[in-house]
Amino acid sequence: MNLKRYRVNNIKEALKFIKRDLGPDALIVSTRQVKEGKGAFGMFGKTMLEVTAAAGEKKINSAGTKAATTKALEAYSGGKNTTESALADTFLKPQHNSALSVTNETRNMMLPIQKELQGIRLTLGDLSTRSNDFDNHLVGELKHELGEMRHMLHILASRTGSLNEPDIPENLLLLYQQMNFSGLEEKFSRRLVMEAQRNMTEDDLENFAYVKIFLARMLMKIIKISRGLEGLKTSQRIVALLGPTGVGKTTTVAKIASEQMRKYKRKVALISVETNLRSSPEQIRAFAKMIKVPFSVVKDKAELNRLISKYEDYDSIIIDTDGFSQRNDAQLFEMREIFDERGRIHNSLVLSATSKDSDMNEVTRKFGCMPIDSIIFTKLDESAAYGSLFNHAIRFKKPLSYLTLGQKVPDDLEVASRERLVDLLLNISGT
Repeated sequence: MNLKRYRVNNIKEALKFIKRDLGPDALIVSTRQVKEGKGAFGMFGKTMLEVTAAAGEKKINSAGTKAATTKALEAYSGGKNTTESALADTFLKPQHNSALSVTNETRNMMLPIQKELQGIRLTLGDLSTRSNDFDNHLVGELKHELGEMRHMLHILASRTGSLNEPDIPENLLLLYQQMNFSGLEEKFSRRLVMEAQRNMTEDDLENFAYVKIFLARMLMKIIKISRGLEGLKTSQRIVALLGPTGVGKTTTVAKIASEQMRKYKRKVALISVETNLRSSPEQIRAFAKMIKVPFSVVKDKAELNRLISKYEDYDSIIIDTDGFSQRNDAQLFEMREIFDERGRIHNSLVLSATSKDSDMNEVTRKFGCMPIDSIIFTKLDESAAYGSLFNHAIRFKKPLSYLTLGQKVPDDLEVASRERLVDLLLNISGT
């Protein structure tokens, strides 16, 4: 990792140097106040702000994170839970007065895209009354193009907004920038720091560690968790992992099965749902054989119901599913026919932490045609920024059940916790 350290008068000066040297995607690793000047240990010198920033990927280290984060949070709890809960509620409500002004330059860049959007909308209107296959395909393509252009407009507006930093105290400004660098959407980080400023005293705002913990506790109120399979209320734990191709569903199935057997000493069965014509998954079959658990492949809901009844004496049933694009409406329909029943099977949507926000949003909306009970984020070891996890949690308000951090089975699996998620964003354990 490429680390650079700066000694500056204030955070604005530090941010200017960081952006110049390391670019807009840099991460702020740590900050501290130091003395420069004469005297023993610089006691009589000038107080400076030392900021360490990195251009490389942020390495995940899960060892001791939850304990360190919890200790730091408890140290600053101060009996303010009620206030912070109210702040979190306010933060989740739409804020119409925080919109950023767009510069003339960006407005000029956005104008042709807006005109193109209008043209596509008119074309969609003209085609809305037609029903043949070609026109339906064309409508789908135009809708996709419309979504992409909206995403481009969002990026342009957010980049412009990031140049207009809020007028807030230095410690809040530093954390605002850190959250933005970590991928938290600007409107969320802005709303967060503005609400924090309104509910903290001037003395509180002078204490960087306290400000950081205050924001962390607000974020913890927003995140929902399900405690893995331990949060299920049924005596028999049946979970199905759904999601697009390449997010790591099958490996996660193996990790959860191993967790259930090794940690909780439970009797486990594995099922794979295959709705397409490809051969049954050899990877999960080989894993089942290795750990000596029953494994079956099913094609439809009737077969799945028969197998679940057959495995009624098993404590946990873990179900793997086909991976396919969220834009494949035919396979979505087939999968919905199997997993549309709420309550009996816990449906977990698997998302990769390396995905773009827009892709995560589309996947969640499309797979939302089925009941989604929790979210599993995979590949955290391959990501350098974790704000997208919070963006998703704020938008969809779905509880998180597991996090995965690599390919090792079962080691690289964590039950999702609020402390862990906040630490990924704010680096509380390193405070």
